Parts: sequence; C-alpha cells; structure tokens
Amino acid sequence: MKEYPEFAIFILIEQRRGRSRGKKKEEHQSAFQTDSRYAIVAGWLIIPAIMILFSIISVVLLVIAVNPASLGTYSLVVYITSIILFFFYLFIIYIWIKRKQILPKLMITAYSINILSNIPAIFVEGEMPGGAILINLIWIGYFIRSKRVKATFTQ
Repeated sequence: MKEYPEFAIFILIEQRRGRSRGKKKEEHQSAFQTDSRYAIVAGWLIIPAIMILFSIISVVLLVIAVNPASLGTYSLVVYITSIILFFFYLFIIYIWIKRKQILPKLMITAYSINILSNIPAIFVEGEMPGGAILINLIWIGYFIRSKRVKATFTQ
C-alpha cells in the first residue's frame, strides 16, 4: 500500500488531537476536587444552597409575621405547607452537609413541590408565575445532569 505524503500532515494533526482530547478529559475529571469541605457549595451548587437558606428564612419570617387565625382557607393551607417545608428544608441542609447520595433526589422533590405550589396561584391570583416555574425546571435539570453533583454527593 502506497502512502501519500500530502496526507501525512492530516494524520499527524489527528494523532495530536487524540492526545489532546485525552489530556482535556484528564483535566476535566480533575477539575471536580470534591475533597474540600467547601466542595458542597462549589461552582453552581452555591446558588441552590443560597436558595434553600432563603426559603428557610422566608418561612421563619412568615411564621413570625402572620397570625394563622386571621387567614382564609387557601392562605392557611399555604401557611401549614410552609411550616412542613421548613422541616423538609432543614433535612435537605443536613443531607447536603453530610454529602449523601440522596440529595439530588431531595432537591428535585423540593423543586417539584415549588412548581406544584405555584400552580394554584394561576387560579387564585389569575397570573402565571412562569419565571418561578422555569427556574425550578432549570434546577431540576441541573441536579439530574450535573457531573459535579454526582461527584460531590457520594456517601
């Protein structure tokens, strides 16, 4: 079989590209240093962590500021649901700190509950909370697909 020297440059480029892909893959895998105690809030994980903390703070403020005796039926249901979610969020923080493997499922559940809790607002308030629903859907996708989440929560 006769070799064509004009194609040798393409073969060389392809061989180097294959080597550089291997290096990039190794660099990408080492990019997720999850040994640090701060790895649980590294990268994009800081945003859902802050969102959970704000959710806890908002529930505490709701419980302090609102008298449940003065609430209507729908508002009372929201009030009681918020108290239940408060304990669920505390459980999520505990699981988050312990780096348990179940955290992505809990976060997906929390975001799904947020979506479901926004649906009655369409009928009661007459407006579409599309921004809140879209943000929750984005974070559900993140916790399903993220390699950082899979690398961080392994216990």
